[in-house]
Amino acid sequence: MEHLGFRGLFCLAAAVLAAALTDPLVEAASNAGWFGRGTFTDYSTLDVVPALVVSAILAISYVLLRTRPFVAPKSLGFARRMRDSLRAGAVRPVLPLLPAIFIVQLGALYGMETLEQIAVAGHPLGGTLWLGAPVFVALALHGGACALVAYALARTLHAITRAVVDIALYVRAILLRRPRDSRRGAQLWLELPAAAPQNPLGSRSGTRAPPFLFA
Repeated sequence: MEHLGFRGLFCLAAAVLAAALTDPLVEAASNAGWFGRGTFTDYSTLDVVPALVVSAILAISYVLLRTRPFVAPKSLGFARRMRDSLRAGAVRPVLPLLPAIFIVQLGALYGMETLEQIAVAGHPLGGTLWLGAPVFVALALHGGACALVAYALARTLHAITRAVVDIALYVRAILLRRPRDSRRGAQLWLELPAAAPQNPLGSRSGTRAPPFLFA
């Protein structure tokens, strides 16, 4: 079930990120006349920033879910062994996930553009305007972006996960070591008076002398 959660979050993050990055580029090319005359866009990119925020939230959720098994065990040694296996492991294959990511990407693109058109024009503009370019051109560009973004995001999230696990285990090691250091410090503090040198001005003649002072 956890593996399905990892894959689902990754596919969603990659799909939304690919749609958010590719959409303004495709629309800019269309508006510049690269694909011939015609109205292919709504001349607005208000949907890009919210989509980027959503993709960032999904990516952070993926990292948190992915790192939890590595820092959850009570045994620090076991957690370190799991960390080492993560560092030695390669990035999981992305190719089998590309069809699912591409389908979700098109769905995200349609949702982004539809909401944007409602916000700007007050209603959906219909047709294939949500693609931002002629159909086959838009599908080809979004398909290429899907593969590039998915592979780049997979490597980036893997590196971030490794870094987060390293930091979490380092902090955890410090927190686990602190009580022992505190107890040792208290022990030394209690033993200090017995080992402290006596005042050299104290009398050795047997008569009463001033009280000894401790350093």
